[in-house]
Amino acid sequence: MLLKFYHQSYQELLEKLLQLQKQVREKHIDMMAINKLYEQGQEIFESKILGVKLDELDCNAIILIQSAQTEINKNLRLLGTELLFLASSRQAGTTQKRLEKVQGIIEQLIGYCQAVTTQVSV
Repeated sequence: MLLKFYHQSYQELLEKLLQLQKQVREKHIDMMAINKLYEQGQEIFESKILGVKLDELDCNAIILIQSAQTEINKNLRLLGTELLFLASSRQAGTTQKRLEKVQGIIEQLIGYCQAVTTQVSV
């Protein structure tokens, strides 16, 4: 049951990150929509993923999930900072560099979620 819950929670976060990735790749940047998706992803992570005890999982699953949680937490905070920088950028060159950085972080986050969803089978 806990494995299924973890799979569903990470899948939900993954879907939110994919929506965020799509929004960031749009021709016209909508910072309100981007920030809303980011906040929703952060909420999923904090309430549905970090709040669950890992006691019922086997050692390998615990190690995988703890590693993923650490990296996701770090990258979500970094993404939040980069989104602030993106929102405040005024020159086209700076905006493009910030967008590339944001896209890279989102790709890493997607990779972590995919790793957990493929390793934690339901």
